Amino acid sequence: MYSLCVMKNISTIIVSFLVLTYVQFAWGQTPMKIDKTYTIPFALEQVYAAWVSSDTVIPPATRMDIKPVVGGHYRLFMDTPEFQGTNEGEFLSVEPNSHVVYTWEWNGDGEVSTISVLFEAADEGTLVTIAHDGFDKAESVSNHDSGWDSYVEGFVKHLRSQ
Repeated sequence: MYSLCVMKNISTIIVSFLVLTYVQFAWGQTPMKIDKTYTIPFALEQVYAAWVSSDTVIPPATRMDIKPVVGGHYRLFMDTPEFQGTNEGEFLSVEPNSHVVYTWEWNGDGEVSTISVLFEAADEGTLVTIAHDGFDKAESVSNHDSGWDSYVEGFVKHLRSQ
């Protein structure tokens, strides 16, 4: 009897999730999470070191200030004639050459999201898996989704220039 109740509860949770996912899809709602995986053609140690370095400045950023320790900061500055802005975040988890988790808030807008980046050695270089969640607005998801593609493209160019 007990296992039947557990199975019924699990079935209810799964059905609820599927209905919610269908409703979001049917109404054109974007899931409030981004999952991306990239293969970067450089060694894991080199990719990780560049990812958490203040010296890695990918346009349109003009300056970085990164302290990759738990409780340390992640700051991205944009200061161009067209736009001025700052991203501020805090490292929640740091596992060198493996995984980092940090928060992300753009210009103090109150929408604090969380970025998890997993680094794994691969035959072709390094597999970088990004999970970015905690968005309040679908527009933010869309902007950050394309922003990650641009960032990684610039990141690879940066590594090639080293």
